[in-house]
Amino acid sequence: MNVVIADDEMLERKAMRMFLEKNFSDIKVAGEASNGREAIEFAERLQPDFMLIDIKMPGIDGIEAIRQIRKKKKDIKFIMVSAYDSFEYAKEAMKEGVKEYILKPGKKEETMEAISRVCEEIINERADSHQKEEYMYFAQENFLLKILQYDVREELLTQQRQLYPDMQGGFFFVADLGDCGDDDLYQQLLKRYSPYPHITVYYGQKYVTLFISPKEHPKTEALVLAKKIVSAITTRIWIGIGYPYSKVEQLPYSYQEALETLRALKKDNRTLYCLPFAKKEELIEELEELFFCVFQGEIPSALSIVQQLVGKMEQNELYIKIRERLVREGISISIHQLSFPQTEAEWKEFIQNLCMKVLEFYHSNNPIEKAKKYIDLYYQEPITLEQVADHVKLSPTYFTKLFKETSQTTFIDYLTEARLAKARQLLNENIYSLKEISHMIGYKDPNYFSKVFKKHYLISPKQFNKQHSGD
Repeated sequence: MNVVIADDEMLERKAMRMFLEKNFSDIKVAGEASNGREAIEFAERLQPDFMLIDIKMPGIDGIEAIRQIRKKKKDIKFIMVSAYDSFEYAKEAMKEGVKEYILKPGKKEETMEAISRVCEEIINERADSHQKEEYMYFAQENFLLKILQYDVREELLTQQRQLYPDMQGGFFFVADLGDCGDDDLYQQLLKRYSPYPHITVYYGQKYVTLFISPKEHPKTEALVLAKKIVSAITTRIWIGIGYPYSKVEQLPYSYQEALETLRALKKDNRTLYCLPFAKKEELIEELEELFFCVFQGEIPSALSIVQQLVGKMEQNELYIKIRERLVREGISISIHQLSFPQTEAEWKEFIQNLCMKVLEFYHSNNPIEKAKKYIDLYYQEPITLEQVADHVKLSPTYFTKLFKETSQTTFIDYLTEARLAKARQLLNENIYSLKEISHMIGYKDPNYFSKVFKKHYLISPKQFNKQHSGD
């Protein structure tokens, strides 16, 4: 058991060191601090089990030192040492959780009893902590074994809620350590690199690990973790990875996938880790679903499919497939606008941008959209259907049919709506005469303009102007 002595008087520190070494064979003095600041530094660096701290020290006193230490190191115990038998000091010390208070010079028996009580408290807490850790390990191991044995009854769901209340997803590693055989090293690497809680058992002559994730689709993290472990072990090992699942009753699927992937890896003898191999037909089907969602602008669905595909094929291969499809569809998007994504966040941004760029491309190359833009620009001119049809390189007959089918309105109605919307805006400004407005929106005859306006809005331009002026 390690202790740090903090006292500004060197003779007091040396006397306490001798006292501890003479009377407590299981206590080691890890350091001596001459002031409060040193005591804080020693607590951080040496991590003692308890500290003997003098109340009165220059600069930071004992009470303040304990207050700062407890912010970071709540498990360190403290014994206050003071030459002042003051209730105020004792009260302040108790506020900071100090249970023992030694007066100096104190009686040997009282000092020994105070130190013994603190040591006993530490030993009991360690025993309780160890017992809790053992219970937790056995509970987690029981939870894992139930999954491996496909025992997915209600009891398993209850265990999950108790052990992993924040669980959003789970996945498996099944590892064959080959010639390495160092399971301690494998466990250490899992502990060092894993971003998630996990439990490992030796099952079916393989090392089986269940990871509990606070997110639903941690496939990228699973691949990164496997890569780190494989790279850290000098001999050849294999890790099969199962797909993540959000429901506890589906976790046996992840284990089975990881096991089958491990067998395939060893048979292939080239790759050392990966997610399950996908069948070519399945990939083609999922890629078609992805392209359908992209062309329809269904971003959430496209993102969901990409998350699955990233785990089933190389990221650069998926990127190339998407670029190839764009070329085949005649969709021209600069490579600088859609650069190769590598992280999950970059893939999300890539798909969002892809959907928007595809829709923009279709809109800019859609003859009806081009026609509408032309109308919106030149409504004030005496434009005709034939003129607009010629602009978008369609026959007047086909243009009329396509415009109605696409826009659910006729060419003349759309043109009229564009002109009248501008007329309302000009009337609201209350600057121009009706004759001027009529000419500004493409009508040479003000009477005809008034007739069209009243038919459309059930009110004449003059009445509209009066109502607006009266507001």
